[in-house]
Amino acid sequence: MNIGDRIKEQRLYKSWTQEQLAHFLNVSRSTVSSWEVGRNYPDLETIVAISDLFEISLDKLLREDSIMVRETSKKAKHFKLYKIAFVILSIIVVSYIGYNQKLKHDETIYRANLQSNGWKLDTNPASGGNAYELYQNGTKYWTYILPAGFIGFPLSEQKIDVIVKKGKLTVDVHGRDTFEVILSESNDSDITFSAKVIVDQEGHFLSSEDKISGRKKAQIKKYLLYYQNDYKQMIHNGMLQRKRIITRH
Repeated sequence: MNIGDRIKEQRLYKSWTQEQLAHFLNVSRSTVSSWEVGRNYPDLETIVAISDLFEISLDKLLREDSIMVRETSKKAKHFKLYKIAFVILSIIVVSYIGYNQKLKHDETIYRANLQSNGWKLDTNPASGGNAYELYQNGTKYWTYILPAGFIGFPLSEQKIDVIVKKGKLTVDVHGRDTFEVILSESNDSDITFSAKVIVDQEGHFLSSEDKISGRKKAQIKKYLLYYQNDYKQMIHNGMLQRKRIITRH
């Protein structure tokens, strides 16, 4: 006996019409009819409601209906999977919103710190209102604040670089322990090469972004040594400026 026959059997036992059963289950009469003739099956939630309404166990209601048992088992598994997926998706959405709010809060702090420390917005239209510059004691400082939720970087931690330029010398302070010296013929006519090299806090050569010959490396080291005191001071000042930007009061 399939579930449709069971439903009809229990309905007749209680002397209910199809209309009455449909009313109790909040479905249409034609839906009840389709169950009883085997055209359709009730969903999992309705099967539980039918079991409660007739005061019979699910086991008895579904007994001998192997097709319905398989369908119900499959729906139960799918429901469980959907529930798990919904929970995971909810966690991801909440985490995204929360983290993005943190990034927006960080951005607000950084911009406020820049303003309070005398930084001015870069007037170059290409900066999009996100670049700042500061002139202090003959040295120019430049930084860029990436807007929170920026396309392509929706969950990226804000990384604050401070570029320090003094005369023909340029240093990019990437963080507390990463410093890059930018060498360019356009900045210094005394050199005949361009390069970006990683240095330590004292201005000593560590590595280069590009492969360089032994001769070029020797030239770079000689140049760095000649201006070591300047680079050391620029790195120190850049670190101080960066700390002032990211400090939370």
